[in-house]
Amino acid sequence: MKIRNNGSRIFMTELMFSIFFFIIISAICLQCFAGSYAKSKSAKEITRAVNLATNEAEEYLLTDEYQSNTYYYDKDWKSVSDDKATYKLTTLVIEPEKKGQCQTMHVVVSTISDEEIYSLEVEKALK
Repeated sequence: MKIRNNGSRIFMTELMFSIFFFIIISAICLQCFAGSYAKSKSAKEITRAVNLATNEAEEYLLTDEYQSNTYYYDKDWKSVSDDKATYKLTTLVIEPEKKGQCQTMHVVVSTISDEEIYSLEVEKALK
């Protein structure tokens, strides 16, 4: 008795290759999506850190008696106490060594575990 080949083997093989192709493409798309999400989160973090550091630098330039300080922020960048913090902004004012030199302030925005996100150095001529 002859076995008839009605094309079902070819159809099944073609279907398996199609499914395999879509699985591979789905995995690649998922990996791209996860990577772009991580980059987006990092970009938001850097943008917020730059804004906070710039604001603090402007306040330093406008204030004659600015004091070094540390500010703490939660994951949504809202000001909190240090025990609930995710990020911190630290400022350090360095007085000039000689008369006529500029006063310097260092601003560092970092995670609470001291991973630096952004830093800024500002100089101000004293009156």
